[in-house]
Amino acid sequence: MTNLKKVNEQSILVKTVLSLDTHFQSLERLSTRIGESELKSEFDYSQIRRLMLAFAESAHSVSTEFVELLTVISEAKNRAEAAAQVVAAKADQLKERQDNEQIQAEAFRSLTEKVSLLNSEMKLLQRPAGETLSEEDKAVLTEQLAKLDLQLRPLIEEAVHLKKEARTSGLKTLEQNADALGQSLAAASHKLSNHVQSQTM
Repeated sequence: MTNLKKVNEQSILVKTVLSLDTHFQSLERLSTRIGESELKSEFDYSQIRRLMLAFAESAHSVSTEFVELLTVISEAKNRAEAAAQVVAAKADQLKERQDNEQIQAEAFRSLTEKVSLLNSEMKLLQRPAGETLSEEDKAVLTEQLAKLDLQLRPLIEEAVHLKKEARTSGLKTLEQNADALGQSLAAASHKLSNHVQSQTM
């Protein structure tokens, strides 16, 4: 890659700094030559005038490049601030999604806890296989199962609502989990309802 191609690929900020540095070096080099010059002959005077003219031109170039650098830095600052605003806006969106995901995950955790408690109550109602129940025991069991069924229904609605919220938020895994839980609860409710109806007929 040629030096020219490298320069063309550089940012305006780098180009301005390099140009300013070049003029600074020229200024220092001319200053050194002027300081070391001896004024002994007409040629010396002519040479010093030429060097001073070149020094003035370099000083003007330094001043011009310095102003240009300040302008470039100001523009770079504005671009950096604009870029920061874009990132900040995206960060706000990310935080909003994370907060929403956390809220819905907490809602699902709370729902699973309610389901777990209800499952524990259902297990307490289970009777050993082959056990014969009296009519009174059957009536009590049927009433208790009916109450459990009533408790299941709001949990089903909660699972359906959570599934919709997760779908809207694009939380696929949570949507699938809420759907699976809702279907399990619906199946359990259907089973309880059938059992209650069979006992009351």
